[in-house]
Amino acid sequence: MAAAVAAAAIWIGVSVSDSDGRRYTDEELGLDLIIGEHTEPVWAQFRSLSEWDEHRAERNRDWRDTTGHERERMHFERNVEWLLSNEYDRLPADLGSGGVLDRAFEEAMDRCAQARGWPGVQLYGVSNADVEQFEADFGLSLDGFLDLRHECAQEAATYPTLDPVVRDELLGRLREHYLQAVYEYLREFPDAEVPLVDHEGAPRPLEDRLIKTCLKDPDPVACAAEFQVELPAG
Repeated sequence: MAAAVAAAAIWIGVSVSDSDGRRYTDEELGLDLIIGEHTEPVWAQFRSLSEWDEHRAERNRDWRDTTGHERERMHFERNVEWLLSNEYDRLPADLGSGGVLDRAFEEAMDRCAQARGWPGVQLYGVSNADVEQFEADFGLSLDGFLDLRHECAQEAATYPTLDPVVRDELLGRLREHYLQAVYEYLREFPDAEVPLVDHEGAPRPLEDRLIKTCLKDPDPVACAAEFQVELPAG
């Protein structure tokens, strides 16, 4: 019984990560996972545009294709990702577009291509026509280019050309910037939290909102069927 009470306490509020009365910690909300995916260069995560498109399609699939905790979690992650995307333009100059991290990444990509025997091949900011020209000029096939870009991007994402202390300071500030934006969002919408792991009593903010919407609808039953929610009895 004591173990069960202790486990329940984790979900009731003892796991608050800051002073804002949050119900879940950053870890329980998976914030590092979301921020990490948002900040890691795209080509370090995906080999090709088609892989990226498949990932986006999965992330952006119709929420009516899911129910329960999966739907709630998808909705939460989308809201946070939308928030992070809007925060990009608010980054300090050295962390944003063309800043220290961007330049270090591109420098590492150039060094990687040269080290692998392709000094004339640029791996970032190129068009399909550029890639076709690489094959004509250097004999680098499309598959070869995709493999090279992916491998070099994974290496460049560690920012090997930066002093480790400088790199860690920049990445720490980047993470903190995004975390503070999420904290502000959760302060404004305290009921938005949905943990990574489902459990009894886990919040269902999207479902709650849909039920309220359906109760105001001229045909609540049809509305509930469309949104796949269960109306309260009576």
